[in-house]
Amino acid sequence: MRQLIYLAVVACTGVASTNAGSWGTAARLPQPLQEMSGAVLHGKIYVLGGINTSNEAARVAYRYDPATNQWERIADLPIERHHMPVVVANDSLYAIGGYEPPTFTPTRTLFLYDEANNLWLGRALLPEPRGAGAAGAVNGKIVVAGGIGPNGQLDSIAIYDPATDTWRHGAPIPTLRDHLTGGTVGGVFYAIAGRREGNYDVVEAYDLATNRWTVKHAMPSKRGGLGSAVLNGMIYTYGGERPGVYANHERYDPETDTWTALPPLPTARHGIAVAAVNGNVYVVAGGPQQGFAQTDVVEVFTP
Repeated sequence: MRQLIYLAVVACTGVASTNAGSWGTAARLPQPLQEMSGAVLHGKIYVLGGINTSNEAARVAYRYDPATNQWERIADLPIERHHMPVVVANDSLYAIGGYEPPTFTPTRTLFLYDEANNLWLGRALLPEPRGAGAAGAVNGKIVVAGGIGPNGQLDSIAIYDPATDTWRHGAPIPTLRDHLTGGTVGGVFYAIAGRREGNYDVVEAYDLATNRWTVKHAMPSKRGGLGSAVLNGMIYTYGGERPGVYANHERYDPETDTWTALPPLPTARHGIAVAAVNGNVYVVAGGPQQGFAQTDVVEVFTP
């Protein structure tokens, strides 16, 4: 893997910055895509759905093996989806809601991947249609926050229990937004940035045990359409759009409630899949221009 070293850009006054870490590249995704999501199951990265180079919703699903640096195509999703969060909970992979064609129509579907048989299984429908939200696994449950429903941004959060295949609502998210990202650390789900009329830098933490939200230190930059992954108890955030596209790379430490600016993405983009495995963060494909645009590039950050 070719290694490239980049200097950090300080995103705002008072935010720590460092040039620690390096960027490299991995095998390209088999096709250019944007507006898809990714997650890690049994040491492999899964990337699902998205928008293809015809600017149409895709059903494709790919799996990447870091040990061989190779992608393989697995069973297609049951139906085309994009802006669909992907989460691993209780050793299982779930694809949650998202938009369906021919327009950006939010959906209620929940799909479970049957890894042994390479097929997708339907599970209980979400309480309401939801696209462009964020999701994370918290103590065996799945928390879905933010996003757009049939009538605009949603304040409700949906909580799924895989053991009973049921949904319930939690305390509403304080700041309505879509195209946000999220991550879980220490049993707490962090909803980060996103947009409504403009981009946000807001960070809000949801404690499933108490059903309460807490406002945290704002992100150094205002970004929507970004992606993130959790590595070693910290949340790494990448990219975004409007205006243009962003190369921002900022890390949040929940323990100290602080942000650090890190070496920027070599390829600025939005609508990306981000996943952390074996001590590295993989930033997969996405849109290299604002709006409809696709790339197959995969860049890897090693802290």
